[in-house]
Amino acid sequence: MNNSQRTRYARKIGLAVLASGMCLSLADYAAQAQDAVTAIRAAKLIPISGAEISNGVILIRGGKIVAVGPAASVPIPPDATVVQADVAMPGTVEAHTSRGMDAPNENVSVVPFVSTADGIDPVNITFEDALRDGITTLQIIQGNNTVVGGTGIIVRPVGPTVENMLVKRPGAMKLSLAPSGGRSRITQLAELKRAFEDFTTYRKGLDERRATAKKAGQPEEAIDPKQAAMLDLVYGRLKAFLYCPSDVEVLRAIDFVMAQKIKVVLVLGPDCYRTAGAIAKAGLSVVLDPKLVTWETDEDQDKEVRHILPLEFYRAGVKFALEAAPTSLASRYLFYQAAQAVSYGVPRATALRSITLTPAELIGLEARTGSLEAGKDANILLLTGDPLASGTWVDRVYIEGHLAYERKNDIRLQKLLTGKEPADAR
Repeated sequence: MNNSQRTRYARKIGLAVLASGMCLSLADYAAQAQDAVTAIRAAKLIPISGAEISNGVILIRGGKIVAVGPAASVPIPPDATVVQADVAMPGTVEAHTSRGMDAPNENVSVVPFVSTADGIDPVNITFEDALRDGITTLQIIQGNNTVVGGTGIIVRPVGPTVENMLVKRPGAMKLSLAPSGGRSRITQLAELKRAFEDFTTYRKGLDERRATAKKAGQPEEAIDPKQAAMLDLVYGRLKAFLYCPSDVEVLRAIDFVMAQKIKVVLVLGPDCYRTAGAIAKAGLSVVLDPKLVTWETDEDQDKEVRHILPLEFYRAGVKFALEAAPTSLASRYLFYQAAQAVSYGVPRATALRSITLTPAELIGLEARTGSLEAGKDANILLLTGDPLASGTWVDRVYIEGHLAYERKNDIRLQKLLTGKEPADAR
C-alpha cells in the first residue's frame, strides 16, 4: 500500500468513525429481523401522491411501506416499534447532480461507455450533507462539459463503498449542447450528431456481420462493450439527460430528439424560459437550473424584466424537477428551492412534487420512491415542522426502513450550532 492509498484508507476509516452515530451503511442492518415492524405516528403526513393527512400512521416492514393513512384506519401491531414525529414525508430525490465525483467532467468529448460509478468518492462530505438535508436518492451523472458523457448511476447517500450506495445502474446517458473544448454552438451540435451517425454505421455493420455469420452457422458477434450503452439509448432501454444552456439549444435539442426518437429529459440553464411552450408541445420533462430567477433587459422600455423559471414552466404545463446547488448556501437545500417556487406562485403540491415524486419519475424510480405509498421503499423524512418553513429541521431520515440519520447524533451540526465539539466525539 503506497502513501496515497494509506491516506485514503485512513480518511475512510476516520469518517466512518465520525459518522457512526449519524449515517450508517444499510449493510449494517442485514441481521435485523425482516418481520420487525416500525410505526411512525405523525401529526401530519405529506404523502405527495395524495392529500395531506392529520394524525397519520406509516407502517414499515422489511424496508418497505406496508400501510399509510389516518391513525383511525391503520392499526399499529402491539409488537411494533413506535416513533413519534411532527411531520413525515418521503425523502427528497435529486435527479441530476455531479456531487461526490472526483472529476465531474470527462476530458474526452464522446465517451458513451464510461460510468460515474468509477469516479465517485463515497466518503465525500457532500453525501453526508445530502443526508442531513433530507435527500435519500440521487442520480450522480456527468457534468455539462461534454458531448456524450457516458452514464450515471443512482445511489442512496449512505454506505462506505459505491456498491453499498448503489440503487440502480445504469442511470441515464449524459448529453450536452453546451459549447465546450473550444467548440462553438454549431460544432458542438455537429459532434453530437456525428456520435450518433458513427453508432448507426457501427450498428449496420454489426447487423450485416451477424447476418453473414448466421448463414454460415457461426456464433453471433457480441456487441462491442463500448457501444452497449448507445445501443440501449437508441433502442429506448435507456434515457438521456440532455443539457441545454439557452433557448437556442433547446430548439435544436427538440429537433434532435425528434429525429433520433430517443427518450430524453432536458436539463436547462437559467436562460431557457422562452421555450417553455415548445417544450410542452414536444411532451418533454425538464430539470430546472438551481438559479430559479433570471432577468432580461427590455431595451424598448428601458427596464429589467424578471422571469421565474418554475412559474414559467408550471404555467406552460411542463413537468419539472428542481435541482440543488451543493456549494451554494441557500439553494443547496431542495426545500429552499421548493419554498422559493411557492413564494413566486407555484402551487405547494407542485413544488413539493418537484423535489420528490417528479424527479423519481425522471430517473425511472417512481415505483420505489418519491411518495408515501404501500409497497414503496421506506425512504422517509421526519421533520420538526412544515417542509417549506425556514425554521424546520430534518430530524430523522429513514432509508429503506432503517434509521440512517438522527439530528441529535449529528456531531458536525451540533458543533456548528454550539461552537463546541461533544465530549464523546473526541
